[in-house]
Amino acid sequence: MSSSKRRAPLSIDFIIVGAGIAGLATAFRLCQAGHRVRVLDKAAGPNRRAGGTHLPPNATKVLMDWGFKDELLKHGLSTRASTFISIDTGKVIGCLEWKEDVLQETGADYMVIRYRDLYDMLYRAAINAGARITYGATVTNVHANPPRVELHDGTVLKADMVVGADGPRSTVREAVGGWSSEEVPEGHSAYVAIISRDVLQNDPELSDLTRFHENRPDYPIWTGDSRHVIAFTVAGGAEFAIHAFLPDSEVDGIGDKDGWDVIVPREKLPFHFEPKLQRLLDIPATYQRVRLFQRECAEEWTDESGRLLIMGEAAHPLYASLYELRTPNDNNNHPQPCVLQSCSMQIEDAEVLGTLFSRLRAWDQLPHLAEAFQELREPRTRAIYAKETKAFDTVWVGPGPQRDARDQALYGMMIEGHKGWDETKMRWQWDEICEVFGYNARDAAEDWWVMWGMLRERSITREGYCPSSYTVPFCMGATVTHYAELRN
Repeated sequence: MSSSKRRAPLSIDFIIVGAGIAGLATAFRLCQAGHRVRVLDKAAGPNRRAGGTHLPPNATKVLMDWGFKDELLKHGLSTRASTFISIDTGKVIGCLEWKEDVLQETGADYMVIRYRDLYDMLYRAAINAGARITYGATVTNVHANPPRVELHDGTVLKADMVVGADGPRSTVREAVGGWSSEEVPEGHSAYVAIISRDVLQNDPELSDLTRFHENRPDYPIWTGDSRHVIAFTVAGGAEFAIHAFLPDSEVDGIGDKDGWDVIVPREKLPFHFEPKLQRLLDIPATYQRVRLFQRECAEEWTDESGRLLIMGEAAHPLYASLYELRTPNDNNNHPQPCVLQSCSMQIEDAEVLGTLFSRLRAWDQLPHLAEAFQELREPRTRAIYAKETKAFDTVWVGPGPQRDARDQALYGMMIEGHKGWDETKMRWQWDEICEVFGYNARDAAEDWWVMWGMLRERSITREGYCPSSYTVPFCMGATVTHYAELRN
């Protein structure tokens, strides 16, 4: 049976703090697994923000398995390559292309999609699966014994388990480990805008940007010294997303503000680039600015009881996901989908957690499954952190031997792509991307269960008792008695 269809023998009550991509996806999967889920978010309403996001094969295969194929085909677009262009001269440097045969081996397609379309997709799925989502609910305190949250108005809500998907400034993270994430400005900000694709098609100097995607599905990356711009079509091809990254030191009048409440007029941004890119960037009247931060990953993702757990940006604020998304009435921090794996890690988290808790049959499994989640996800997210950091360094490299070597490699790949690749080059590309794109979150969780979860169950069976027959959930009684206490 597929893990997305398996229902846990023991159903429990979850509270998820945070209704971003991680929170909604996790609510959907836990409801699928037969659990009762309530999601709390301090935002006034659903988080339908501007911008586009990437869905590499490691994320797309999860969404396909969840039944979202039709919606992905409707709202998303497949892509095969990135064309690198000099931000100063407009000259094509080279191309990084993923071959069709190689992508097929990963098990899914590489897609780009508008953030709000992905958000709405997960929001509807969570609601339809049975999740209750409450907006305007600010969580001020979290406790483990019994598991409960306190809201800003004094309301106390109880559950059997509390999951923190509330971003790097997580309230649940403080309850788990007694510390908050230290953050240091990275020195750059992303400026995001969406324009109608019709505007480009009607401009003779920019219309080829849309044909670029039609003729060969790729997206351009203008790269320069400590800056770059990415542009790609979203909303099923109806809109064009622009993500421009600039050093904070070059933008006047913004100061230390951060978050999506900062709307920056075009005239305040120092866009002094090659003519075509300059013309593109001059179209939006305003940009939404989000600041990049460096943050520490959490050492512990669950407390000793196993009743509190953190995930997503609360646990692993990766370099590629340092972009906070906030509006004036929203202080929950959600991952900004500006770069490759920012939303993918949240989706993988949800699949792993949902798969693990579809195996829940006894109360004493809770801490073991919570620990398994960190055991599976921490090495994965750290590996992605290292690769994404290297990617930024590559895109932002300044003039010199290192840039020359990069440009030569990209040019060589473009020339080889025109000639056609033999089996040796195909194997080389697979070896390069299999660890990232070939990862299957469901299989990772199922493999853990076969190797360790079933082993533990067998050892318990050999001892001749079933812990689930001696325990009751926190939310079903005022007193909780553990099996060890009953034996005494």
